[in-house]
Amino acid sequence: MAELAQQTQIEVVDEVGKLAKVTEALKRAGVNIRAAVAWVEGANGHMRMVTDDNDKACQAVGDLVTACGTNEVVCVSLPDEVGSLNKLAAKLAGAGIGINLFYASAAAGKVLVVLETTDNARALRLV
Repeated sequence: MAELAQQTQIEVVDEVGKLAKVTEALKRAGVNIRAAVAWVEGANGHMRMVTDDNDKACQAVGDLVTACGTNEVVCVSLPDEVGSLNKLAAKLAGAGIGINLFYASAAAGKVLVVLETTDNARALRLV
């Protein structure tokens, strides 16, 4: 199963405990995180999250972040087994679709793969 979705893009000033503060604000607002990735570049932290309510997520984090917005992604549910991600990646590569970013979250025998691609509409049709 695959769907187009929106992910929350959060930018922060990097400091110890920032992820705890952001996730606390999301918890208090009742926002569920389905998948997430975060990294630091220089003095800035970057977070990408698929949530159950992106608008509520951006409102909840307010002054904790320097920027919050959304962008389109493709979410694909795969079986949690050897070769699943490779099969997906090979199918996209074969169609000439580049992957700009991906992250995944696994539970209960399934893997939720979140993809930012060079052509989300075509990627969705292929998977």
